[in-house]
Amino acid sequence: MLISVILFLAAVSDPAAYACGDDQVRELRLAPDGPVEVWRWTARDAQDLPADYRTRLMAHIDECKPVDDGRAILVTASTGGAVLIDRASGRVTFRARVPMAHSADLLPGGRIAVALSIAPRGDRLQLFDRQRSEQVVQTLPLPSGHGVVWDAQRHQLFALSHDLVQAFRLTGKGRAARLIETARWTLPGRRDGHDLSSAGGGRYYVTTDDGAWRFDPDDGSFIPYAPLNPALRVKAVSMTGGRVAWVQAEEKWWASGFTVMAADGSDQRRIALDGIHLYKVRWVR
Repeated sequence: MLISVILFLAAVSDPAAYACGDDQVRELRLAPDGPVEVWRWTARDAQDLPADYRTRLMAHIDECKPVDDGRAILVTASTGGAVLIDRASGRVTFRARVPMAHSADLLPGGRIAVALSIAPRGDRLQLFDRQRSEQVVQTLPLPSGHGVVWDAQRHQLFALSHDLVQAFRLTGKGRAARLIETARWTLPGRRDGHDLSSAGGGRYYVTTDDGAWRFDPDDGSFIPYAPLNPALRVKAVSMTGGRVAWVQAEEKWWASGFTVMAADGSDQRRIALDGIHLYKVRWVR
């Protein structure tokens, strides 16, 4: 009995990450002897979704971001869909048709921001109310939209496009809430933004086609992130507790696994995955 309790506590303490690609979101516990899958959501099996979401709109998932203090997951797909999933039940509580969606985040007041990339009716930032599926509240230009992150301390939304990081302020209350741009910064290197995520301390990781950078909105600086610079086509960087997980495209846009390391690039560990064209990885906590 004591041995069972110890093993259980060790498993609970292992770091966990969401890995997504194809029509799947997998939750993995990164145990010392290899990843252990503890939860999976598959679009084609989600009976609470309309048929076109299950067969087409959620076919190529490219974001799986924990929100609501880990109680829910925001999922986007380049094939045209976005959903909010309750982690405990696997139930879809919000959905939207969003061409070439690449990222999303939850804003105060129940707003959801989604970044849309190059596609007919794409190249934009769209705002939704999580209580009203498929009803667009606001649309703003965002060429090749690839990332959105709500900064709770600054009360701003940061959005990543092909050439820029842009900051938006949320004005108004309730259904009158709207985004207004307040600042913009030009990306370094060859540009072509791929991923935007928190680096802690009010700074951000930004990946472009030819590198990875630490971005500081206070002074607008982009400092090369040495462990991943230069590195081509880094599709995701996620940091928690001094550990970084990242995905680099191996076959066009996808990979067969991801890498975990210390923030300084040391202690690297490769996590291989079967049966998935991996696009993003995000820490659960």
